[in-house]
Amino acid sequence: MLSFLLLLVAFPGKALATRESSMQLLQHKMVLSGPRELRLEKAEPLDWLHFPKCGSSLINALVHLPGVCPLLGDLTLDEELLGPCWLEVFGLDYCVKLCQEEKFSCPRNTSLPHHPMVNFSAQKGHLVGMFRDPDQRILSGYHDDFNNFAAVDYIDHLEDMISDPDLDMENCTASLRGLPKVPILEFAEGWKGGMTYQLVTEHPTTQTLDPMRPRMTQADAEEAARRVREGFAFVGITEEWDLSMCLLHKMFGGACKASDFENANPSYPGKSAELDYDTSELRGWHDDVDEVVYAAALDVFRQNLIAYNVSHETCSECYRSAGRASSFEESSRKHNLSSL
Repeated sequence: MLSFLLLLVAFPGKALATRESSMQLLQHKMVLSGPRELRLEKAEPLDWLHFPKCGSSLINALVHLPGVCPLLGDLTLDEELLGPCWLEVFGLDYCVKLCQEEKFSCPRNTSLPHHPMVNFSAQKGHLVGMFRDPDQRILSGYHDDFNNFAAVDYIDHLEDMISDPDLDMENCTASLRGLPKVPILEFAEGWKGGMTYQLVTEHPTTQTLDPMRPRMTQADAEEAARRVREGFAFVGITEEWDLSMCLLHKMFGGACKASDFENANPSYPGKSAELDYDTSELRGWHDDVDEVVYAAALDVFRQNLIAYNVSHETCSECYRSAGRASSFEESSRKHNLSSL
């Protein structure tokens, strides 16, 4: 509790906003009875299945949904607030203090953020997640120099994370920085089927990011795709971040915030999922396992866009509330300027 109080002291202006926001949530609790709030209540506790390189920033949209983490107020979870390993620090030290247990499932006693499914039958209907084109996800992981997932000694780092409870979470990837990377196709094979693995492996003997974890089959992919279609309360697409954030609020309520659209964990400065990696690096290699999962996620996402009437045009209020132009508006502006 002391560490939480120190956090608030360190951000006095934000702490005041936290208290005011909490009061507002309490004052309005009894009148939250619209369809969006009912959908959110049915989906709670929200259970984030976090696939590597699909968008850590989703956490800010989730924790700021109405009543989910009221003590967090307007604080944005990122490196500025909690240090380089901000997501791990939040999961270990602050989630249970700031979020309502019945509304959000905090990480399950682990410093590793990419845990697989625990119990699909119990989690069904509560799962939320962002999905990304599999080859782009793998290339993003390879080129992430901060986390250096492709480091030659990455498996040793994982073992340290699991076995050492005193590991410095303020700088949890420091030992990896600057290490040489394994060849890209070797890395790709290790990450192949990673989304499938997290969706179907309920009793893992290896960690998701372990390059030696069990390989996934097409049968595994089909089961994972079924779970995406039947078990997720919210499916977002990383490449369609703006529409995904708008959809989340159309479904569950709450105003769009600037933090919904901030990239809190880019692979390198300035990188976003709107900028594709050059897949020629893979020399024809393709993740045909997670391809099945991604196709299912796209189906669910597109159906929900229609069901909730979500488009860049209908999301204009959301974008204004967040103080930003949508990627669609920005690309249109650039096109108009280039034609002058």
